[in-house]
Amino acid sequence: MMRDTVAGLPEERADLDWDACSDLLFQDHDVLMLFDDSLGGIEQPHNDIRQSMGMVNLAPHDWFGAFDPDQGCDPDRSFRHPRPRLGDDRSKEGAD
Repeated sequence: MMRDTVAGLPEERADLDWDACSDLLFQDHDVLMLFDDSLGGIEQPHNDIRQSMGMVNLAPHDWFGAFDPDQGCDPDRSFRHPRPRLGDDRSKEGAD
């Protein structure tokens, strides 16, 4: 499928460089350390490894906060497609 999608495009030196893709798409990979049994407790704020590497947002209560508050979205920005509330007449639109 991918081969068909890129057919006809000129080749680039970085084609299929999945490591670069991962670096561009994800700001941080620290969360992957939570799945390493040898690093148990790394999510704790006072963990030596976590502190020495400057890691943040590893504890579950931090997961849904802003990663970098200075780069956060405008809190007054609305969503493009608000979900209708249960029982709202709009939830029935298009159901026919």
